[in-house]
Amino acid sequence: MTATADYIRSRLGVRLELPQPDERRALREAAGLTQQEVADAIGVTRAAISQWEAGTRTPRGALLDRYVDAIRALRDAA
Repeated sequence: MTATADYIRSRLGVRLELPQPDERRALREAAGLTQQEVADAIGVTRAAISQWEAGTRTPRGALLDRYVDAIRALRDAA
């Protein structure tokens, strides 16, 4: 997504659907992927994925868009 899309979403209060951290981890594990593989696909560090799955941090902006897309793909694969 673009910065423009992020801006419009924030102005409208639109939130992308992101499952609870334990479900994020379960989806990844069910697909047989490591945190590193998901991180590489999104363009972040393995530590970022670890924090997102632990619920200690939440992705924002374009990273949120990419993570939600990855979660959707994991759900589709399940």
